[in-house]
Amino acid sequence: MSISIGSTIYGENGESYRLAREIGKGGEGAVWSLDNENGLVAKFYHNGLSEDAVAKLAAMCRLRNEQLTTIAAWPITLLKQSRNGRPAGLLMRRITGFQSVHQLYGMKSRLKLFPDAQFPFLLHAAINTARAFATVHDCGQVIGDVNHSNLMISQNATVALIDCDSFQITEGSKEYICPVGVPEFTPPELQGGSFGAQIRTSQHDAFGLSVLIFYLLFLGRHPFMGMYDRIKDEMLSLDQAIGRYAFPYGLDPGSPEVKLPSFVPRLSDYPTSIGALFRQAFTREAVLHGRPRAATWVEALSSLSKNLRQCQGNPNHHYFSGLKDCPWCRMEGVLGTPIFGIKVAITVNAAGFNLLAVWSEIELVKAIPEPITLPDVTQMQRSLAPESALPGLAASRRKFRLIALAVAILPAIIAFLTLIPFAAICVIVASLFASKKLWVKGHTFVVRFYETQKLVDERYRSIDLSFKEASNIPKEFGDERKKLEHAKVAYQGLEPEKASRLAQLQAARERKQRQHFLEKFRIEDETIAGIGTKFKALLKLWNIEDAWDVDPVVISGIKGFGPVKINTMVAWRQSKEKLFRFDPSQPIDPRDIHTLEQEFAQKRQTLQNTLRSGPEALRQRRGVWLARRRQIASQMHQVASELAQANVNRNALKGF
Repeated sequence: MSISIGSTIYGENGESYRLAREIGKGGEGAVWSLDNENGLVAKFYHNGLSEDAVAKLAAMCRLRNEQLTTIAAWPITLLKQSRNGRPAGLLMRRITGFQSVHQLYGMKSRLKLFPDAQFPFLLHAAINTARAFATVHDCGQVIGDVNHSNLMISQNATVALIDCDSFQITEGSKEYICPVGVPEFTPPELQGGSFGAQIRTSQHDAFGLSVLIFYLLFLGRHPFMGMYDRIKDEMLSLDQAIGRYAFPYGLDPGSPEVKLPSFVPRLSDYPTSIGALFRQAFTREAVLHGRPRAATWVEALSSLSKNLRQCQGNPNHHYFSGLKDCPWCRMEGVLGTPIFGIKVAITVNAAGFNLLAVWSEIELVKAIPEPITLPDVTQMQRSLAPESALPGLAASRRKFRLIALAVAILPAIIAFLTLIPFAAICVIVASLFASKKLWVKGHTFVVRFYETQKLVDERYRSIDLSFKEASNIPKEFGDERKKLEHAKVAYQGLEPEKASRLAQLQAARERKQRQHFLEKFRIEDETIAGIGTKFKALLKLWNIEDAWDVDPVVISGIKGFGPVKINTMVAWRQSKEKLFRFDPSQPIDPRDIHTLEQEFAQKRQTLQNTLRSGPEALRQRRGVWLARRRQIASQMHQVASELAQANVNRNALKGF
């Protein structure tokens, strides 16, 4: 096909367009920008269009609506090189400012191309992806060839579907089949079959959608990556695992068939509703109940987005509020590298921060206890009289005691004088037993006064001990003060630390240039002799994605990689490394400078916020402490009054 810059092309209704320049080219065709494009581009096919392809694209143009053109590069009209010529291309929306979705969920590419993206961004992208699928399905169409290349993500997490000409299209009773597919996004029931002979359904799309969502929520992990075949002593390939419904995250983590690295997320890091949807999508449960629809995913993911919390230890981490600990901190602890970019929201007064003034205010907050007058129990007793009922109760006790003495003595004397020894002994024992009962009964009239005095005295001693403990500077106040002192030292050291890090970047320019160069060569995109799809997936399982990641020590620990394959990978890396040329005139990579600036801006703001809130935090802790002392002192006064009365009552009993 002969088209060039400035060529005039025509739409189905005779409207004309002028080609500006070629902006993209693939195996199927080339994409051209237009003069006065108005957000549109022209796509022309290298080998023209078959009759079936023309019919399909014409049907898509007729089915076009606002909903579809909003979320996809949907065909607008067929294009011809002459007004009466045969259709050879199509007009569609221009997708600019977007990246392929794998650039977002891949950790390295995300830090480069989406430097501010944190988990809420990925979650928002997943929601928008599900909405796009729902739109296609609501319009009665099926995507068919779901994969990471035809889903694009913008810098504000909106999505766009491209390569729409491969969709499965239905117009009336006529169906135009999707002839292609990618195994890692293909459901078990279609694995190994011919795509050109398959009628796809929204349930097939639902599998691919669930894979895309899993990729986004699990930071580049495929849901079926990590299954081990014990019989063959090797990892299952993705298509093998998919065909067996072998979803490793749905199995017991201790199962010998599950080989998941410790740095990957877990289903338990998400709400149970999310885990249930993934199980429904990837296990045999899908056969019984069907896979989650796109709208179901929108609802579940939107609910999760409303229930995120910010990590206290790292403000760049956001996770499900139902978790006790931050899963991203756990993962970073294993990986030893940040997972998300740094996003700084500078406060209005950040530029006017004055450390000296803030610290002076902190110094004014002292942990000095206020004077509190404690009760004097002995002094209080002098003004109190025994309870009015006490004399009568004491008299009753005295009467019973006298009777008890009489019962003990008189029968014993009479028995001793008149009865034989054995009988006398029996009478004496009986009289003593009866005497004891009467003595105890007499004591019951006043026993509560003794018990009350004992209990109140114990309470008073306990409260007195609490007050003495509360007289010490509270640990919370001391811990807060130490935290502020550490924040002050860290803040004063920010600029020297930043200068040191910049010097390190300057000294490591060659290494950084080499790293960025080698990271361009992604293993999954390369043809490496002896390293097929299965072994590439195995390398990705262990976070080895590009030439820079290739480390013979790390690879030697992966089951299935013997000396030959290790040497193959090292040789491949070396072949790429030979292409590298250090440019001493090139400054530090702006991406590294940006990352460093963002990191220190985040540190600076966090420390400023901590120090600014320091005086109030100390005052709150001091206020709680002083209020606690006043509360204990109030309790002491109340209990002291009770104890003084109890002591007076008990002392009075001694006189009766």
